[in-house]
Amino acid sequence: MAVDENQAIGQVILSEENMIAELKKKGLRMTEPRRLIINIVANEEFSCCKEVYFLAHKRDPSIGIATVYRMINILEEIGAISRKNLQKTVCTGRCCDMRGGCTVVTDKSKQIILSEADIEEALKYIMEKKGYSNVEEIKTVLVNRTL
Repeated sequence: MAVDENQAIGQVILSEENMIAELKKKGLRMTEPRRLIINIVANEEFSCCKEVYFLAHKRDPSIGIATVYRMINILEEIGAISRKNLQKTVCTGRCCDMRGGCTVVTDKSKQIILSEADIEEALKYIMEKKGYSNVEEIKTVLVNRTL
């Protein structure tokens, strides 16, 4: 099946049931984390692998990012998704690696530009106040939004 380069990321090439069938043909067990990721890929809108992780972690905090990336690779191998589409779609901002800082827009449309260092300093300050004083490096921030 040819993949349309402009295909919306929320659309998948295989249905949830077909993904499971293809994975079983490959001899993979259907674990709960795998089922969760398949469900997200088949039914949720996402624009990058980190967003799939964000959505999975929200439902099951024990799921790791490596599990999500491995499963995304497997789904790509069986033709369920195309990473070309993942890379061509602009991230919706539900996940952030803080590189390049960010712009905060207030309710009065004032824009405040924060550098990566500013964000890390603010987060560490808040985390210390909440009792997380031994954090050395913050790698990723997941932003919870109501859409």
